[in-house]
Amino acid sequence: MYTEFIAAKNDFLFTARRTYASGIQTGTGGNLSSRIPGTELMIVKPSGYTYGDCCEENLTITDFSGKLVEGSYKPTRESTLHGGLYSQFIAVGGIVHTHSPYAILCSLSFSQIELCTMHSALKLKKPIPIIDVETQAVEASEIHKVYEEFEKNPELSAFILKGHGIVAVGSSARKAGQIAELIEETAEIFWKSQNK
Repeated sequence: MYTEFIAAKNDFLFTARRTYASGIQTGTGGNLSSRIPGTELMIVKPSGYTYGDCCEENLTITDFSGKLVEGSYKPTRESTLHGGLYSQFIAVGGIVHTHSPYAILCSLSFSQIELCTMHSALKLKKPIPIIDVETQAVEASEIHKVYEEFEKNPELSAFILKGHGIVAVGSSARKAGQIAELIEETAEIFWKSQNK
């Protein structure tokens, strides 16, 4: 398990730095996690810290229910969503959630973000759905809405929470982060194309 933990930790820290540098998430919002392979554990961003603050000293490990297993910091409020996705979909190795402005803007006016660039069509395959939930953090009572989108499209790599932001999944956190960046770029182009 040690090798798997090191790989997950490196994936988590790399993605935190890259996401922070990209500017698609500012302040202490958003969250990030990496599955620790072979376990029912995940490394999550501690609550109240920026992506740029993530480091060895504040690594936070929880089980899939969000219960703190190791570390001294409060885990993200989105642990239910992250743990649920890991439990439900074995191929998911990393999750990135950002409060990216154009994705949020599109979510307030559209039911999905169209893949309006050749690059997004090639990489994402199908439009990105927008899911409306009543609470800021996806609660257990509403996570079925997320699962239903994956049932409709098993190759889904992301969705947008209405008024809240992007949730991207990938085989690693690094892949999920790249998807989040592509979606925000696509959302900007889509929004501007609809509001000429």
